[in-house]
Amino acid sequence: MKKYSHWWVTALFLIALAYDVIVWGAAALIPDIGEKLQTSVRREALLANVYMSAGMPLVAAVPPLEAWGANTFQAAVSEGFPRIHEDPSVAVDLIFSQTWNAKHRTLKIVYWAAPILALIALFLWSRRPKKISLMSRR
Repeated sequence: MKKYSHWWVTALFLIALAYDVIVWGAAALIPDIGEKLQTSVRREALLANVYMSAGMPLVAAVPPLEAWGANTFQAAVSEGFPRIHEDPSVAVDLIFSQTWNAKHRTLKIVYWAAPILALIALFLWSRRPKKISLMSRR
């Protein structure tokens, strides 16, 4: 198992990255709230802005991903939608300051998991066991 840990962490990183890109990209396309959320994210959250920028073309091209991502984001953050409508500048603070439900907790955990897993994967790839050949072929 230890021999393949770099592969497992890389797979977890790719899963977390895909989740973030799809959910945040679909969040930017939600009617009435997406544009306000994008404005707030551009000013305050660089990582969320990267996820949105990468995810919008992807979810726009694949409608089932857009529907799943929008439903996931709405289920996680719908309690904050009225406050975001009132004052769009607090959207990022509202999303990351408190936890409303389990999906919201998952959204916040996976948001930070992708960059942390990327660093761990790079470290494990640099320390992976290398094949040693005692006899060369001539």
